[in-house]
Amino acid sequence: AGGNPFAGNPTGILNLSEALQVVSARGQEMAKVAADDNGCMAAVSAPLSEVERILKTIPGYVVIANINSPVQCVIGGETAAVDAAIRAFLATGLQATKIAVSHAFHTRIVAPASQPLRKVIARMNIQAPTIPIVANVTGKPYPTDREGILDILAAQVASPVQFVQGVNALYEQGARIFVEVGPKRVLSGLTADILKEHKDINVFSTNHPRKGDIPSLNEALGRLYAAGVNGTFAATTTVAVPPAPVIEISQPIVVPEPVSIEIRS
Repeated sequence: AGGNPFAGNPTGILNLSEALQVVSARGQEMAKVAADDNGCMAAVSAPLSEVERILKTIPGYVVIANINSPVQCVIGGETAAVDAAIRAFLATGLQATKIAVSHAFHTRIVAPASQPLRKVIARMNIQAPTIPIVANVTGKPYPTDREGILDILAAQVASPVQFVQGVNALYEQGARIFVEVGPKRVLSGLTADILKEHKDINVFSTNHPRKGDIPSLNEALGRLYAAGVNGTFAATTTVAVPPAPVIEISQPIVVPEPVSIEIRS
């Protein structure tokens, strides 16, 4: 969710300083939301239709807050309702796990943060995107007018994340290479699941938790090149590389003579 303003930076909507201010304001306005029940959230592994069916049987306010893949979503709402939904999912043999969050994000519970956030964003020098970008509020391309962009960025706080629809929209627009820029590889895994019926895609991450950041980034650059992406990358950070260790060899290394093998049929 916090990635939306940062995605607006390389696409021309916001400069980096503005993107940082929006992310900060988003967190501050969220923290100001105080209610008798700030709600909670839970991750559910099940087909979307089954999640929707079970939620209809739950009293109280609980909705799908993130549609992450065809078989994985996040629900949010009033604490009692979410707890009841978790019990219902577990009773049917489905996996449901509560997530440690301060509020039920992407639900009406945090809607009071939307308009104050919009006022902050309205002070920014909002520009039409110069690179096509898909909004996770609608799962469709961003509008190009200032008011439309403001509406999208403000509504994102309390609106469900339409990740599946957004990934499919990118594919329909011709995207075939999907790179996750950020820690771990959750989004690349979800994207591969969403587009698993398509054999013409490349999906990879840039920071595999077991490989490390630099090896993962180098691997991603290599895979981009192999996929036909050519470009010039400007270095903005200098990384000090320690000198290679000197290894002393106390015994001579014997290299065997070549051996000729004759094969007769």
